[in-house]
Amino acid sequence: MYKRILITGVSRPGGIGSELARKFAESGYVVYTHGSAEYDEAIGYSDAGKKRSMEKVTRLEDSDLSTKEGVEKLLAELSNHEPFSHMILCHAHSTECEMEDWTFEEINSHLMTNVTSSMLLIQAFRKNFEDTAGCITLFTSGQELGPMTNEIPYAVSKAAVANLAVQASHILGIMDIRVNAVNPGPTDTGYIKDPELYHEIESRFNAKRWGTPSDVANLLLFLHSREGAWITGQVINSEGGFRR
Repeated sequence: MYKRILITGVSRPGGIGSELARKFAESGYVVYTHGSAEYDEAIGYSDAGKKRSMEKVTRLEDSDLSTKEGVEKLLAELSNHEPFSHMILCHAHSTECEMEDWTFEEINSHLMTNVTSSMLLIQAFRKNFEDTAGCITLFTSGQELGPMTNEIPYAVSKAAVANLAVQASHILGIMDIRVNAVNPGPTDTGYIKDPELYHEIESRFNAKRWGTPSDVANLLLFLHSREGAWITGQVINSEGGFRR
């Protein structure tokens, strides 16, 4: 029996989500993905709007998870498919926002995308779960390891996501559904445009290289496998020895 997995945050080739989809499909999962090319374009990613051709991967219709309508659109589409036994919530709203630039809309875009939509997706996963065991992984950002003063709305929302993984693991554990959160550390997905800053960050890793989407995917393949079956309710910092 094939394992079915939903992976969010999959909308451009260079992102973590795209590599997750590829590796899970190659490992025998039936993969469904969701993303927002509109968000990638707004952020200014060079590969925004481009698609990576992958076998055994079904792409759901794009929607904006910072809005009630966008979340409801995804939940409605999921209701038309067979239940999933695995889910990776890789989507995120992340912008630099100094304290003087905080607005109601900016704060709530982070909270809605990163926290509210994740809670509702976990709720739907639980309601429709029909397998004997399952696994959910969320993404946090190491906000407890050092200051992120130029992106506090993002850091606060990711702290909530980390706690959501711990709390949800207790509720879903009785159904043999494991829930963890992963902080992948700085990962080379094309978001650093300044060469000097890129190399300065690179020098802070033990291996003197950035983390890659493949590094992240390798960890998640383990967490979702039988070998990772004893791990739940954890916030895992996988940063290659990154020094702040």
